[in-house]
Amino acid sequence: MLIRSAKEVLTTGGVIASVVAALAGAGMLWLVAVMVVQTVHDGTGLFEMVGIARPTPLWLGIIALCLLSYAGVAFIVDGIGYLIRAARGELPRPAGDLRARREHARRKASRHQRQVWARSAEANRQRDAGE
Repeated sequence: MLIRSAKEVLTTGGVIASVVAALAGAGMLWLVAVMVVQTVHDGTGLFEMVGIARPTPLWLGIIALCLLSYAGVAFIVDGIGYLIRAARGELPRPAGDLRARREHARRKASRHQRQVWARSAEANRQRDAGE
């Protein structure tokens, strides 16, 4: 629904925020359902007033319900979408994270550097096997 940020990264705060957003979206949809049931139960006409604390024209209430429904669905889709991308491993780690720096160094390393690392790893394996 909303446009994904190009700088979307995997963080603990992002996971928590997406769970809260999905729950907020579910709460919005629950509120819409309660309001629709209450309006249908009261049996108001199209241009009559709805609302308990402050009377509101029904047509304005319908517009508010549509916007609230859209917002609820958008929150759920964005929150769950982030969690799905995180579970699949599609989100990069933040730049300061140690694992992200290692992955970046591996991607940017020259062929010669990768050969040096491979020889070093082999020497470490042989040393560990000999002990």
